[in-house]
Amino acid sequence: MFNDLDSNDFAKLARLVGIVLFVASFFLPAVTDHYAMSRADYLTVNDAYHGWACVGLTLYGTVGLIGSFFGPNRLEGTFLFFVISGWITPLVIVFGIFLGSNKAKRRVAKILPLLLIAPWPVFAAPNTGWGPGPFRPLIGHYVWTLGCLLIFTPQYAKMLSVTSKEGDEASDEG
Repeated sequence: MFNDLDSNDFAKLARLVGIVLFVASFFLPAVTDHYAMSRADYLTVNDAYHGWACVGLTLYGTVGLIGSFFGPNRLEGTFLFFVISGWITPLVIVFGIFLGSNKAKRRVAKILPLLLIAPWPVFAAPNTGWGPGPFRPLIGHYVWTLGCLLIFTPQYAKMLSVTSKEGDEASDEG
């Protein structure tokens, strides 16, 4: 069954699986908040934020970032990472699923692995020091990450095939 798949078909299948995982991640618990036990809010379920709540909170963080330029309040060291992680989902939705030229998709695919690192300082550092933070990733975060990467599989396949062809030509000449 899978023997008849060429690399282009495999990349399209991986992209489709990525979209399914990406969408499913919004309904899974994505991040646990140790401080959620002390408050009752509509965003947490069993002390965990689901993916849709994470997207909303991190995008709302952009408002706080803009406000910090005009107000007297200073931001914590990890706040910028919090905001960057909020813009991953819109980039994936706009350029990975709906719109975007091949050139734009390729550019997003190149920076996506770097952007996916952004949440980890938030998980590691609660305020300004490095140490156990109040947030911990759960299954939804990992499913979201895998979905993001799989959506751009066709772009990664093209980038790798161009690199390997160039390397083959260079080895043939030498």
